[in-house]
Amino acid sequence: MTGKPEIATALASSPTEMATVVITVDHVYLPLDDEGAGILDWAVSNNSTTKVARRTRLNVPLDLACFLCDRDQAEIVS
Repeated sequence: MTGKPEIATALASSPTEMATVVITVDHVYLPLDDEGAGILDWAVSNNSTTKVARRTRLNVPLDLACFLCDRDQAEIVS
């Protein structure tokens, strides 16, 4: 995925699709499951978060990947 039209299409077709991201800032706090992947209901306010360091590669829900990319906190990679 390289552009926003492809991301929007993927979001519409599969809200549970995951994307691989690389964190691009010093750190960001994300809700992760026991295996270290992002959780689908990441926007729920009572989720605990884990500090994720820069250059970490992880799988997150596509909508979270888009959110992080829009904030210049991560890049979606293939």
